[in-house]
Amino acid sequence: MTGAELKAALLEECPVSYAGITYQKVTALIYRKAGKGTRIQISGELLDRNGRAVVIVPAEKIERGTSNA
Repeated sequence: MTGAELKAALLEECPVSYAGITYQKVTALIYRKAGKGTRIQISGELLDRNGRAVVIVPAEKIERGTSNA
């Protein structure tokens, strides 16, 4: 996902997937400065299906889910 797509998923609270696992929703966007340059790395914080744990992964590795079921 791009940063804009990740932001939309956050606001819509739709399910997303990463590494073949479906997560309930995106709970946060994280912007980090990468190294000494001006490059920004965007990550997403994903809430698991049980609502008890989160993982932080690079935005480009997250895929949009299809439903809230």
